[in-house]
Order: sequence, then C-alpha cells, then structure tokens
Amino acid sequence: MDENNNILSGGRNELDSMKNTLVKLEKSKAENAELTEKEAQLEKQISALEKGLAEKTASVIKMRKTEMEADYDKQLEAVKSRQKKVRSKREKQKNSKVSERIEAETRELQEESVHLKEEIRGLYQGEKIPKFLNCAFFHAIYQPVRWKDILIIVLALAVVLFVIPYGIYHFFLTPKISHLVITYIVTVLVFGGFYLFLGWMIKEKHQEVFKKTKEARKLAVKNQHQARIVERKIRKDKDESGYGLDKFNEELSELEQEYNAIIEEKKNAVKRFEIETRKVIADELAAEVADELSKLRRQHDDVYRDQRAVEEQIKSLSIVITDRYNPYIGKENMSITLLDQLGQILEANEAATIGEALNLYRSRKETEQQG
Repeated sequence: MDENNNILSGGRNELDSMKNTLVKLEKSKAENAELTEKEAQLEKQISALEKGLAEKTASVIKMRKTEMEADYDKQLEAVKSRQKKVRSKREKQKNSKVSERIEAETRELQEESVHLKEEIRGLYQGEKIPKFLNCAFFHAIYQPVRWKDILIIVLALAVVLFVIPYGIYHFFLTPKISHLVITYIVTVLVFGGFYLFLGWMIKEKHQEVFKKTKEARKLAVKNQHQARIVERKIRKDKDESGYGLDKFNEELSELEQEYNAIIEEKKNAVKRFEIETRKVIADELAAEVADELSKLRRQHDDVYRDQRAVEEQIKSLSIVITDRYNPYIGKENMSITLLDQLGQILEANEAATIGEALNLYRSRKETEQQG
C-alpha cells in the first residue's frame, strides 16, 4: 500500500479530516432517518386523502344514482297507479254490461220461473193448503227434485237422528245407555210419525196439486240450470266489442306505451350516468382536494429527492471510510469518542502520528484493564 496513503503516519490534520468525515456520515444518517420518517408521514397523509376521496366519490355516486333511479321509479309507480284505476273502471264497466247482457238473455227464463212460483202459490191457495208449507223445506222432504233438496233431507235427518236425541239425553237425562236408546226410539217415532201424518194430511189428500207442483218445480230447476249455462257462456265470451270498453282500452294502451318509454328513458339515463356523469362527479370531488393533494405530492417529491441525495452522500462517505480509514485503524475504532481521545494525545505531544497515538491509547486501555 502506498505510504502516502497510510493515515497512521499522519498527524493532527489527518485525524481532523477523518473526524470530519465521520461526523458528516453521522449527520447524513440522522438526516436520512428524519427524511425517511417525513416521507412515510407524507405517504400516509396522501394515502388517507386518496382513500377519503375514493370513499366519498363512491358514496356520492351511489347516492346520486339511487336518487335518479328513485325519480324514475316514482314516475313508473304513478303510471301503474293510473293503470290500476283505469283497469278498475274498465272491469266495473264490463261487469255492469255483462250483468245487463245476462239479465237480457235470461229474462224469459227468469220470468217463467216467477210465473211457476205464482202458479204453485195459486195451487196452494186453490186447495186451501197452509201458506207456510209452500217453502223449500217442505218441498224438499216430500218431493225432492234437485241436489239442494237432498242436502236439506240429509241435514234434517242429522238433526232428528243425532242433534235432538243427544241434546235431550245430555241436558235432561241421567247418563245411561238405556236412556240414550229410549231417547232415539222416541225421537224417531215422534218425528217419523209427524212426517207420515203430515204427508197423509197434506200430500195424499192433494195428490194432483202436488203432482203439478213437482212438475212446476222441475221446470223451474231446469230454467235455473239453463240460465246458469247462458250466464257461463256470456262470462266466457272473449268478444268484448259490445261492452263499450274502447276508451278504456285506448287509455290503457297509452299508459302501457308511457310506462315502456319511462323504462327506456331510465335505462338510457343509467347508461349515461355510468359513462359520463360518474366521471363528472369524480372530477368535481377530486378538484375539491386537488390543491391539498398536489401540495402533499410536491412535498413528498422534494423529500424523496433530498433523501436520495443524502443516501448518495452516505454512500460516498461510507466508501471513503471503508477504503481509506478502516483498513488502517479498524472499523471498530471508527467512533468520534475514540478520535477525540486520539486527538487529545496528539494535542499533548504524547505522540507524533495517529499510529503512535493509537498504540499509546491501546496500551493505556490494557493497563487499565489489568489494573
């Protein structure tokens, strides 16, 4: 190694140069640590500001889109409401016209049924049969002609055979099987006898009247059946041209077109929102923080640039120390405290070179450790 480069042969000036290099390195490291922390803080502030902007942008965009869609939905609901009202009026009009048509097409049958009732009433009056016997119950149990009569008979039997005897047994008699049997027998005999007696007193004595009455009732039932057939046919008829529904149909058609138009407008509005409005909103919100964000980014760029310069300086000083000083005095001896002590030795003229001062320092250290 070149003797001119051997710092151990140098004196006070060389030691001061070494110390200044080390001091600069320590200051540069401290400055680098400070700049690194500042850079991290600025990055955190920028990140927080960008995150807040992104969240606010997403929230505002969602709110604006929801408000826009809600406005269109209100319009659609208004159209639906009008459609419902028109359909209700149309249905009311149709039902009224259908009822009128049913009444007109079954009028003859209904009038004939009324005439048959009058005929039956006249037969009862002519034979002086009590009026109260001209009723559905009496006709059903003595001359059934329709399924409703069978139902009346079944209900009557249920009352006579179950309700009445069990009620008498439950509320008025001691709970014994024999009492229940007797109650059933008595009930059947009483009501059965009354049924036979009334039949003999009325039906058998007026057979001709009851024969005509039964024929009239059969014809009335036939008329009712025919009227129901006509009614079903009218209600199933798909031709509504005679009901005066044109104005309702036209209005419903217009409302349907309006509804579809609003839906199409909504689709287009949503599409425009996604393509254009979303970006406008984002740009507006970004503009609100643009100055602050730009300022932070400039500060970050400045700090980053300064840090890079300091890192280069640290690298340069470290190379000088590694190449020029460490090989001679050792990396473990490169501390400002040690250099100050070596400086004191040279200042006291106890040594002429750095090498002598270092040997004297080591010798004293060994002596102190041995002592």
